[in-house]
Amino acid sequence: MNNRSYLLAISLVCLAIFFPHLSVVEVNIMEARNFITAREMLEYGNWIHTTMNLEPRYEKPPLPTWMTAISGAIFGMKNLFGLRLPAVLSVVFLIFTFYFLGIQIVKDKKQSFIGTLILATSFYIIFSGRNGQWDIFDNAFMLFAIIQLFKAFENHQNAWRNRLMAGLFI
Repeated sequence: MNNRSYLLAISLVCLAIFFPHLSVVEVNIMEARNFITAREMLEYGNWIHTTMNLEPRYEKPPLPTWMTAISGAIFGMKNLFGLRLPAVLSVVFLIFTFYFLGIQIVKDKKQSFIGTLILATSFYIIFSGRNGQWDIFDNAFMLFAIIQLFKAFENHQNAWRNRLMAGLFI
């Protein structure tokens, strides 16, 4: 198989696992906290100082809250599919990043593809990727930072760009 076929297969796996029935599972306590923070961000227009029940909430990073608030503004704050969509997009980003990191490390597209399928079908990734929790964002961004650092150490040409991207995503 060529690279395009692997990418298409990974896309289909992600589409089948992460997008269907996002609004079926009940909201858990962590999701509720995150969705309340996103709702208050939209409701009160405070995009810098995040709150939950109008109390400061600085324990969680703001980027996932911003993404969820934007998605909530588009799809509505009662639409679970829309509120969980940023986490789904984040896990899909993580899975494709893992595929490309595998190619960089093992230099074998088939082996990287198999590893990516194992990752995409693991319990933690499925649970976190279909759930509106912030952990999957951290995992996705950190993996992207790792691939940028790997590229910087492997190839000294444009290493500053890779290091800058790694710092940004960390």
